[in-house]
Amino acid sequence: MRRPLIHVRGVSLRLGDFAVHDADLDVAEGEYFVLLGPTGAGKTVLLECIAGLHRPEKGEIHVDGVSVIDLPPERRSMGYLPQDYALFPHLNVGQNIAFGMRIRKRPKTEASAKVQDLAALLRITHLLQRTPLTLSGGEQQRVALARALAIEPRVLLLDEPLSALDEQTREGLCVELRRVHEELGTTTVHVSHSFEETLAVADRVGIIHEGRIRQVGTAEDVFRHPASEFVAGFVRCDNAMRGTARRSERGLLVRVGEVNFEVAEGIEGEVFLAIRPEDVAVARPGVRRPNELRGRIAHIVDKGALMRVAVDGGVSLVALIGRRDFQASGLSTGDDVVAFFDPAAGHVFPAH
Repeated sequence: MRRPLIHVRGVSLRLGDFAVHDADLDVAEGEYFVLLGPTGAGKTVLLECIAGLHRPEKGEIHVDGVSVIDLPPERRSMGYLPQDYALFPHLNVGQNIAFGMRIRKRPKTEASAKVQDLAALLRITHLLQRTPLTLSGGEQQRVALARALAIEPRVLLLDEPLSALDEQTREGLCVELRRVHEELGTTTVHVSHSFEETLAVADRVGIIHEGRIRQVGTAEDVFRHPASEFVAGFVRCDNAMRGTARRSERGLLVRVGEVNFEVAEGIEGEVFLAIRPEDVAVARPGVRRPNELRGRIAHIVDKGALMRVAVDGGVSLVALIGRRDFQASGLSTGDDVVAFFDPAAGHVFPAH
């Protein structure tokens, strides 16, 4: 990891039903970091502690080696984009973007040039004379982002910036957020409850649940190597099965119920075995395959481009199969099949 810019240690705070407990977090300079977790996990509380909107009950927050715990928000060199965007309805788009610079008494010519530059970067130049109430959700998000960036912050904090948008707009703005980040290089902390959104933008991700950070790593690492049953479920690894692992001649053998599965590597003892559903294949019985589970198709769920197929063979394996491939297979509910996966696709973690 690059040099840490944000250093959070032991931060705890309770706000009504929401809390953060002993949070430790490092965010590197120039990194796009996503805090990911379900509603009520404590994501926003931690983000607002970093922003200076709340003082932690205990713990420390450093930016570039300097404690900011006693600094007010306006002295932390952070741009903050709240979930509701908080645009000023009586100001037009250009005036909204320039607001932070006006408060900081930047020269008018400098502020005007910055507004034009950010409007061009975010492709909203044609909106500068409009008022927020005449904008779509996606347009409002771009304006709020431009306003947060206008003060040239060391750190950009985004609180669920895409949660109020429809899926198509959200996908487009994920691309825009990543493009803007790559162009400006601003260290970014983005709160989200969507793993798809996270995959589209994040360099690294921290999973938070019940106020505690459960796992930190690249999005791909967390996606494919969850460290707990909660993380596995949250990142939609539908196959997380409790079993007992022991060494074998070919690697690690994990016994789940009455079924043995081979994985390439892992720990012995009481474990969970996780296999992503897109790594599971389903076929009619025939040639022997690795990690073959013989059973019947219990149910099929149409997910648009993909079909979710659950196979019951004493234990259950769930597969995600492309619609075209599934239709070509001719399979349907109740058919006798085998579900199988490559040993390298299995991931083992301790059962706590």
